Amino acid sequence: MEELTIFTGISPESRAAMRACFRSRELRYDAGEIITTYTSRPQKIGVLLSGHARLYYCDAEGNQSVIEDLFPNSVFGELFLLPDETQEYYVSACAPCRVLFMDYEHIVKRCPNACAHHSQLVSNLFQLTARKARRQANRINLLTQPTARLKLMTYFSLLPPSGTGGQVTVPISYSALAEYLCLDRSAMMRELKKMADENIIRRSGREIRLPHDPVKSRP
Repeated sequence: MEELTIFTGISPESRAAMRACFRSRELRYDAGEIITTYTSRPQKIGVLLSGHARLYYCDAEGNQSVIEDLFPNSVFGELFLLPDETQEYYVSACAPCRVLFMDYEHIVKRCPNACAHHSQLVSNLFQLTARKARRQANRINLLTQPTARLKLMTYFSLLPPSGTGGQVTVPISYSALAEYLCLDRSAMMRELKKMADENIIRRSGREIRLPHDPVKSRP
């Protein structure tokens, strides 16, 4: 099954036409650069064409939390997480990135030509918004787990299979995973070792093999 992206069902020729229709622009960023900071109203939608980026939340005291890791074809912008004026969200490049920006105003307003690709893109955005809402609900459930082990097992159970026999691949570094799970990295690595020693998981690098029913294996 084809992975749903913002461009699903849109031909390469139509994608080229969309660049003018939606006033889109492609920009490049180096690792560590801020790609965008969210405002209190929808202004643009970003599509990560290549690279790796992260969406962060920063509280009033300057503490930041990872909200989402972004990979090629990920979409981001105020449409998916509209902050109020007291909240700060921003997207930062973790590696060199190429990003396509489209103006929100030109997406939601019907163009005079009633282009088929316009309707398809809006439909894709509705579906992507629903999927992001589901991922955020999963994240809340994950972070409310009372122990590091339960957080890890919940996270692993949400990953798509990367092989047979319950194998999954952690898509980010273990340092990034610890930050995402709000865990101390050293404590998290010790817990992973314990889980392997107890045959709860098998680990080779970022490849994790889970039991047939990871939920029943949680202590």
